[in-house]
Amino acid sequence: MEKEKCPCPHCERRETEEKEAEEMNFAVLVALVPVLTITLFNTVGLI
Repeated sequence: MEKEKCPCPHCERRETEEKEAEEMNFAVLVALVPVLTITLFNTVGLI
C-alpha cells in the first residue's frame, strides 16, 4: 500500500532528495559489481 503524498514543499523536497540518494547508491553498487566479481574469482583461483 502506498501512503498518501503530502503536498507541502518540505515533503516534496525530502522525497526528491531520497530518490536521488537511492539512485546514487544503486549506481555505486553497479559500479562495484565487476570489482567484487574479479576479487572473488581471484580468491578462488579461477584467474
